[in-house]
Amino acid sequence: MRDVMNIKHDESLVKPIVAILTGDVALLNDIIKALEERFGRCDYRGAWHPFDHTPYYEDEMGPNLMRAICAFEKLVPGYEAHRFKAWTAAVEERYRRDGKRVVNLDPGYVDQLKVVLVSGKVGGHKIAVAPGTWIDYLLWYNKGWIALPWAFPDFRDGTFFSDFAKIREKFKEQIKK
Repeated sequence: MRDVMNIKHDESLVKPIVAILTGDVALLNDIIKALEERFGRCDYRGAWHPFDHTPYYEDEMGPNLMRAICAFEKLVPGYEAHRFKAWTAAVEERYRRDGKRVVNLDPGYVDQLKVVLVSGKVGGHKIAVAPGTWIDYLLWYNKGWIALPWAFPDFRDGTFFSDFAKIREKFKEQIKK
């Protein structure tokens, strides 16, 4: 087994993603432009999927919510991911209406082996990476995506496996260059 201390810098790079949840899908282009200010050019936009596994966000954001995954071209060291949540929270603030969020942004990253999100909520399976920030390891890659038991239902049921496979391929191409 290779010594962890010998991992090359480019092996620690990750591809930023953001899971976008909203009832107003017409905002997508504006939201992506705002995210590109921090994450670089969006190079993947997934299709919208109904967010119907839980009513958790409906009181704040209304009914008929949809979720899509976007990925960004600029690769960053994985240890920088703790900053993602603050960046996306600032974008969420831009789109508040009457004190309520119109969009929920869950940032994270894809690398060759996993999908993680950066969370502002503590959890027994989450790993603290900065004050008020945890890494939520959701999917593992082993000849296909395998959802971990605590993954969001729409991540667990395969809804986004195709998106993550395409993002993973883009990431692998970028690393080769």
